[in-house]
Formats: sequence, C-alpha cells, structure tokens
Amino acid sequence: MELTEVHLRNGGRTTPLSELNLAAMADVFQRGCWLGGGGTERPLERLAEGTGVVPVTRVTGTATPVRARQAAEFARKPGELAVRQCGGSAQVAALADRARAEGVPLWIARRFAPGPAGPIAVAAGAGAGAGPGVQPLAESSADWSDWR
Repeated sequence: MELTEVHLRNGGRTTPLSELNLAAMADVFQRGCWLGGGGTERPLERLAEGTGVVPVTRVTGTATPVRARQAAEFARKPGELAVRQCGGSAQVAALADRARAEGVPLWIARRFAPGPAGPIAVAAGAGAGAGPGVQPLAESSADWSDWR
C-alpha cells in the first residue's frame, strides 16, 4: 500500500485523492475518530495496531475498505493528509460548520448544477427532500418574481 499527496495505491488499484472525500475524513479525524461506511465514526484507538481494515470515504459517500498491515498507523496518515489537503484545521472546521448549517453531514455526496440564480447544490443519498435520495441544501435567496 502507498499513500502520496496525489493518490492511494492499494494492491493493483490506484485511487486519486480527488476521488476521496477528504473534508469528511479530515473533520472526523480532527475529532479523534475514523469515518466508516454510512457515516459511522469509530474512535482511532479502536483500530487494530496490527493488520486490519480501514475504510476510506469516496466523494460518492461510499466507503472502500483498505487492508493495512498497521491499521491504526495507516488511519492517522490519510487523516493528517486530509487535513493538509483541505487547507488546515481552521478550514476543516469551517467546512464542518457549513455542513451543519446545511443540515447535511460532510460524508454525504453533494452534486452541483448551474441554476437561474447561481449554482444549486443537492445532497445525494440523504433520503428526503426533492426526490428519491435528493435533499436541497439551502433555500434560494433569489427573487423569483422576475424570473422568466
């Protein structure tokens, strides 16, 4: 296994860091936990000191298990890398605050699309809202009376 500033290589698979949800991983890591499937959080001290499985969270919201010879040590490395890649502790805290304000956890996948009053963001997999698995993140402040 290899973890660099640009990718995670596990066996024969290489995953670019851009495909990982670094913000969600960094937020949970800063709170002394690791992010698992479905947004579950596990304290870092519960990860095996020896061989074990550490999930990594993708931008899609899914978790991919990574087998590591030193699971606890491995979990700390991508956690620290995620914090750095996100711009540091203060930026991670700002992202977490925004997610709380939106009412959608960081681990849930977000999709952005152009809208008449600017970008529209929805959270996929939230299970409620505008359609199956789609939840609007915020109400628009646009005045729709003059929209044609």
